[in-house]
Amino acid sequence: MVLRILQVVPSLEMGGVETGTIDVAYILQKNNMVPFVASSGGKMVHLLNKQYIKHFQFWFHSKNPIIMLYNVFVILFIIYIHKINIVHARSRAPAWSSWLACKISNTKFVTTYHNRPNGTDFFIKKWYNQIMTWGVKVISPSHFVKHHIVKYYHKKPEDVVTIYRGVNCQQFNNVPDEYIQSLKNKYSISNEHIVISLPGRLASWKGHMVFLKAIQLLHDDYNLKCLFVGNGCQKYKQNLTNYINAHSLPVTIDTSCENICAMYALSDIVVSASVKEETFGRVAVEGQASGKIVIATNIGGSLETIIDNKTGFLIHPNDPHALADKIRECLHSHCDFSKKNYQTIINQSKKFDISIFEENIIKFYNSL
Repeated sequence: MVLRILQVVPSLEMGGVETGTIDVAYILQKNNMVPFVASSGGKMVHLLNKQYIKHFQFWFHSKNPIIMLYNVFVILFIIYIHKINIVHARSRAPAWSSWLACKISNTKFVTTYHNRPNGTDFFIKKWYNQIMTWGVKVISPSHFVKHHIVKYYHKKPEDVVTIYRGVNCQQFNNVPDEYIQSLKNKYSISNEHIVISLPGRLASWKGHMVFLKAIQLLHDDYNLKCLFVGNGCQKYKQNLTNYINAHSLPVTIDTSCENICAMYALSDIVVSASVKEETFGRVAVEGQASGKIVIATNIGGSLETIIDNKTGFLIHPNDPHALADKIRECLHSHCDFSKKNYQTIINQSKKFDISIFEENIIKFYNSL
């Protein structure tokens, strides 16, 4: 029997969950399964259209109970018309609608738990989050998250499967020079600049303000060019812009970078300054796949993706001085560290290569 699998996600704007959704759809198609995706739309829909993967657009981002109930009937329609075998929910609001539709239609329901774990969540939030553990099987993006699911939601360990998110390592390690030069021109970067990037969604817990305060301690001593690459809350972006301008910091915010791989390639140092736990830490893996020095906070998934002092560096979160000191240390030993550890860094990233993810996700679906 050919598996027909529907992934349901709030939107297909730029982000880790969205990228993972596209990756899985491509993998299913490649392995002679039939992928479908339902979302409220976004900039990444064209990547599905390009591969002729069916996309259903509706208000799957909404937390309005009436719309969530209506979404149950939308998903039921998709299940019956397209003979869906498995519904894979990747976020809470659409998961509630998906779960009820699967109950009614007797369709297998699975989830990926993307939420940042927090054992101190108040009752209502914990109750709302629990839907992500109601799948017959739950995918966890790290052992750190699996431990949380088992501990706080009492899910049986055998029903939680750790599958690290896949990164196309080759794509990050073979970037054409013209793409890199194009971004250098865009950001006005010269060969004399030291480039430090912080890729990822514009959200306060990602630690942008910690990074800016660290750069304040450094920019008088070095010819820096710093990049925030990612989209997010417009108000938060404006707050960051105001701080950058007020302190004359050499930081550019780009919410529409056309080539993320080239951005990593032109960076000397990649930073993940998250002040709360990353469920996986895609930035750290992508930075290592690019052969770059990665500095990340020592919480959450980063503890599984970085080998401290061998493939990157781990620091305490929410500490601008610690980040500034580590950047300064890296700049003084940049060439030695990169040359000495280059192959170790690349090999570490390959543990999270898309090929391994593909093997594990196909095995997961076939086991249901």
